[in-house]
Amino acid sequence: MKTVTYNLIGGGKQTIEYDESAPCIICGEPLVSASMGGTVVCPACDCGKCRYCGVDLPIAMTKEEAIKKIRKHMDWHKSHSK
Repeated sequence: MKTVTYNLIGGGKQTIEYDESAPCIICGEPLVSASMGGTVVCPACDCGKCRYCGVDLPIAMTKEEAIKKIRKHMDWHKSHSK
């Protein structure tokens, strides 16, 4: 488990504990670290980039279509890294 501290709007701070091995809700890969979007989205997805090749992740489609396309892309990386 890791902790991250966020600055709150209006002042103050909030520290949250999270599991860095938990899957990102977008790409399904381990979080590794917290992002500005919180502790359920990996930093790469939060920035709209693939963590492996830097390609821009799909936008301008439904959330479900985007997640399906991103996870298919991640599977491609997994299958080509062996």
